[in-house]
Amino acid sequence: GYLVVDAESVIATHINQLLSNRAHDLLGPDQVRELLDMVKERNAQLIETITPQPLSLAAITRLLRALLADGITLAHPIPVLASLSQAAQQTTDHDRLVDMVRADLGPLLVGSLCPPDERLPVITLAAELEEMVVGGLQDPTSGQVIIEPDLARSIGERIAAILSARPPGGATPALIVQSRARRPLAGLLRLRAPGCAVLSINELPIAQPIEVIAVVGGEAETQPQIAAPAPAANREPIAA
Repeated sequence: GYLVVDAESVIATHINQLLSNRAHDLLGPDQVRELLDMVKERNAQLIETITPQPLSLAAITRLLRALLADGITLAHPIPVLASLSQAAQQTTDHDRLVDMVRADLGPLLVGSLCPPDERLPVITLAAELEEMVVGGLQDPTSGQVIIEPDLARSIGERIAAILSARPPGGATPALIVQSRARRPLAGLLRLRAPGCAVLSINELPIAQPIEVIAVVGGEAETQPQIAAPAPAANREPIAA
């Protein structure tokens, strides 16, 4: 009754998983230049709107590495580069570029989590808890939010427990938060609850149906709710 897997398949599976998880560490300027040259063969005008102005090769490499670390694949680079081209006409700030590209790729991000026309399982933070996250300490160098260690542990443990209680085979849940909270919470859950995606409310397509499966930090657990996202004008904050 045991399933026997040959050693080569086991090794290949583990190596593939390792490479997928650490793809951003393997991407350097040489690989980015090869990618840009490949796309330029058929989409020269697109590449010319990105580099060498307004973005250098080093800036593009840094941004693509950040997207890979967020789980955004470069297997189909044209949508990513098209979003980058549009965003680069407005800003060259690294963090703003990442946020703008992610927001533009929102449908692709959600599509990687659940099949079309299905409800996306969503976890939110209670309003008070989300305010504690975004209103806490900030890195004096980058200005990024720093989550207090005890609070980080509490959030990570609660979301990990929610994931472990879900039946196998279902769609991947997503924690939906304010834009400022996405990056620190994504870094936190990458370590403590890697099975949970983290999206900002701006990355959630307007027409995407959702099912709220849990609200973290409330006095009592809420019952699942089914809803569509709020209109674009009212998309922040999402906290319950």
